[in-house]
Amino acid sequence: MLARRGITFQRTKTWKESPDPERDAKLDRIKHVLDRFPDRVFAFDEFGPLGIRPTGGSGWAPAGHPERHPATYHRTHGVQYFHGCYSLGDDTLWGVNRRKKGAGNTLAALRSIRAARPDGAPTYVILDNLSAHKGETIRR
Repeated sequence: MLARRGITFQRTKTWKESPDPERDAKLDRIKHVLDRFPDRVFAFDEFGPLGIRPTGGSGWAPAGHPERHPATYHRTHGVQYFHGCYSLGDDTLWGVNRRKKGAGNTLAALRSIRAARPDGAPTYVILDNLSAHKGETIRR
């Protein structure tokens, strides 16, 4: 009945377009640096919240009631965020899990990027627009 009326099952698709008027200029700067200094370019971002929780599965077990996993409605141990750094030139990803996002944790990640290139030459880090990336300690 639905097919006769041209109704099909569909999923919603999302897309992101930047409202930033300087988007093209920023992309040009990134491309310029990637072309000239590919081993000095890094990307940094936070991912989360990550919550550790049990997942169901299947397997062989004695007859009887299946094993139960408790629901995790309350995160009694909190959540964590993955702070990841990616070296475009080395194709290497590293990072740490932290309890929260913030300027202090961002600064620690930026210091780990600096430690990856200790020769004192400039490094180029691509950041998103999170407010923790704009603090006074980060800009110094």
